[in-house]
Amino acid sequence: MSGPKRGTWRIAYDPVPGRLADLSDFATKQEAWLERQGAFLERYLGRQALAEAEQAHGLVLECLEDGDPDAGFDAYGAAWALFNALHRDAREARRRRILEAQERQRHAASELLAACRQAWAEAEDENQRLLSRWLEPGERACLASALNAAAAGSAEEVQNKSRAWQADFGRALDLAGRRAGENARAVRAAVPDLRSAVQALGGLNIPLLSEDEQKRFAGTKARLEQTAEAALAQEDLAGLRSTVRHIRNLAAEYEPRIRSAELRKAAEAWRAALVTCGYAVACREERDGTLVLEASGFPTRTVSVQVRPGTEEVLLNVGRQHDHTRCVRDVQELQAELGRQGVALTMTDWGRGNPGSVLQHSDAGLSVGSRG
Repeated sequence: MSGPKRGTWRIAYDPVPGRLADLSDFATKQEAWLERQGAFLERYLGRQALAEAEQAHGLVLECLEDGDPDAGFDAYGAAWALFNALHRDAREARRRRILEAQERQRHAASELLAACRQAWAEAEDENQRLLSRWLEPGERACLASALNAAAAGSAEEVQNKSRAWQADFGRALDLAGRRAGENARAVRAAVPDLRSAVQALGGLNIPLLSEDEQKRFAGTKARLEQTAEAALAQEDLAGLRSTVRHIRNLAAEYEPRIRSAELRKAAEAWRAALVTCGYAVACREERDGTLVLEASGFPTRTVSVQVRPGTEEVLLNVGRQHDHTRCVRDVQELQAELGRQGVALTMTDWGRGNPGSVLQHSDAGLSVGSRG
């Protein structure tokens, strides 16, 4: 059976263990967040809110145990969305408590003014950080100016101006909260893009590269993952989108290197398989990068193999003096030997052969197609 044939090749690689390791690192950081913020959530929202957050984190751990990174990253993103929402609710609950306490203190203008100043001056206060992030500089300047002016005048005037400032302060917090909520929704909408980019990066067959290249890739990948983790925790939309772009750029940078390494490994595997099957092999590289292997065996067996860069397709030309049965077996012997070399050869076009009439070889990870 002589004539042109086509097939596909691929280097077997399972990205799931690496993605599960990434998910495990992310889950550990979520657990640390719960340890830091759990008491705050429970204090202002109650035990049920903390249990809800722990349950969301538990779903991530269940996906890890089940070995399902896709569902795990979805659960991971959902858990962060819940954590941030609960944290905002807890801040709001604390703000309401402060406002209620301030309301009870309105009988004394001096105490009220002092409370306003304290609310504004506490640099570590969650409200201050919320305002710093989500109010424009001019909006913050107006609040600061009004607070300074509230101290002037009679006790009644101080009281009135303090109450007015409190109302403005409350509206400013509401405005900042709405902006934070809109940002949070945009961050949640960006999580699938992050998961897709991380998945594509995790699917790269990095072990084919040199040890130095693997180390450089691992270092860059770790830094990007840390940046993504920080962007999710801080609901930094711009940072998250930038990180997704950098992750995709990293994948694009390494893809051609890996394709080149795969081509080299494929050439080595083909040469070794042909030699093991009893052929003498000559190899050359065409100007376009195509690898051509010419193999011959006693007495009239010939095999021509073309492996082209940038594609998984391989072209085979097998000669066997019109002995179709033996020709099919020759191809199947190559399939079996390539499988042992780590290359899965799937025939997509048997030409004029009919492998259905021949006892087909089977091997782990080997798939043989047929066409009449």
